[in-house]
Amino acid sequence: MPSTRAPVVWLLEDSPTEARAAHAALSATCQVTLFSDGAVLVEALGFEKTPDVLVLDRETPGLTGLEVCVFVRSNAATALLPVLLLTSHQRPEDVIEGLSAGANDYVFKPFRPSELEARVLGLAQWGWRQRQTTAALDTTRQTLSDEQARRALAERMLAEVRAAELRASRSDQRFRLAARATQDAIWEWDPQTDTLEWSSGDSELLGALDAPRVARKDWWRERVHPDDLASVRQGFVDALAGRGDLWRCGYRFHDARGAWRDVEEHAFIVRDTRGEVLQVVGALRDVTARKRLEAETRQRGDFERQLIGIVSHDLRTPLSSVLLSASLLLERENLEESQRKRVNRIRASTERAVRMIRDLLDFTQVRHGGLVLHPRDADLHALVETSIEEAQTQAPGRAIVHTQAGDGSGTWDVDRLAQVVGNLLGNALAYGDKAAPIHVDTRDDGDSVVLRVHNTGAPIPPDLLPRLFEPLERGDAHRAERTDRSIGLGLFIVRQVVRAHGGHVGVTSTAEAGTTFTVRLPRQPPAAPPATRPG
Repeated sequence: MPSTRAPVVWLLEDSPTEARAAHAALSATCQVTLFSDGAVLVEALGFEKTPDVLVLDRETPGLTGLEVCVFVRSNAATALLPVLLLTSHQRPEDVIEGLSAGANDYVFKPFRPSELEARVLGLAQWGWRQRQTTAALDTTRQTLSDEQARRALAERMLAEVRAAELRASRSDQRFRLAARATQDAIWEWDPQTDTLEWSSGDSELLGALDAPRVARKDWWRERVHPDDLASVRQGFVDALAGRGDLWRCGYRFHDARGAWRDVEEHAFIVRDTRGEVLQVVGALRDVTARKRLEAETRQRGDFERQLIGIVSHDLRTPLSSVLLSASLLLERENLEESQRKRVNRIRASTERAVRMIRDLLDFTQVRHGGLVLHPRDADLHALVETSIEEAQTQAPGRAIVHTQAGDGSGTWDVDRLAQVVGNLLGNALAYGDKAAPIHVDTRDDGDSVVLRVHNTGAPIPPDLLPRLFEPLERGDAHRAERTDRSIGLGLFIVRQVVRAHGGHVGVTSTAEAGTTFTVRLPRQPPAAPPATRPG
């Protein structure tokens, strides 16, 4: 009968917080000894009475819990010692790695105290029964008379059978525990009987099976959508007839509630040396939510493209007419000052609307394939001078100081690079101290050129800095004076253009030093521009 004493548990955990939580979960029913170093625990195994159960944190400094587990299994004196892994690695392949290293069970972090206690107590009782069985065999062996010595060969054969059974048991246990780590429904196909045996799965997907073993053809006829059945059957037959070891397919599946779900099936085919199929093990995964999301994303993308088409054509054309009319009005000499101010306001507002539309078009282009560059030879110093002149027409009276050094030549998309400089200058004009000059520096740096735009004023909040170049991120909350109604895409476009050129953009901002945006560009664009994914 099982032991009634409190199991002795050795706990390897380097985190004081998690060690306290594990100790609290086990101390009521177990004698717990804590180790924070795997090497110290291994050393103690050689000098002290071994515990009933080892509870090992998978990842610890120095000798990890996984490495301790491998050592325990390789040592004859501790080979049967029950081991439970504490792990935050929840991928099935990580769980399989731990079980293959020799762990008997595992508990995911953060754990429920009741689950940890139950699994440790279960392993303790299992280990006690293993030791009782081994002790009984040893006692029987010691009492054998000399006349029974000739039966030693038979006993060794029996021991080999028991070892094989133990290995098979551990293999089956690893499979069941690994299956528990995934939400997939796990099955095995028997080529002799053409049946599927289900080992685990979502009850809402499979329902309550009368028996885990079902006839494959009947099962597929009941569960696979009629329009998909032929392709599923043919794909399976072709995979078995081939030489590969993998079968994949996707189809519509009739679930336990009578609804159709999108599923994907992955199976591994085990063959003998002649290529004959011995075993097929597969997993059925519900991908309905993913398929729905993909469909919604495609619909949103189609809508975006249609919307941008409308914006591009139906808004830019009338805005261009307004902008042209305002410019013509300003050329008249008989305008009163009040009239001139109103027309200037119309022109500035129209230009701002045009910039917003341009940013929206760029944003959509990035989301659907990336920016297209048209590089040509240019000079960064001259390009920046032109951009500064344009910025000063929009902000008369603001001082912008430009310093330059070295060779500014390179091959870039001039229009896109002017957009980068314009957005950075616009950001500095909007957020910088209006009484202080903006400093722009361009300089030679070997195979690259560097652009810096600096302004003083209130710094960018530290919590905003990491996401400043994300789309629709703005710092307006701490700078109430901003009134340009930006849609928050300017810095996002800056980073995408710089990335498309193979460059890098960064920012530093403190109250003492001010805010500096730094752009580093290679003189030649990359052969294959990097993906300009959003963010």
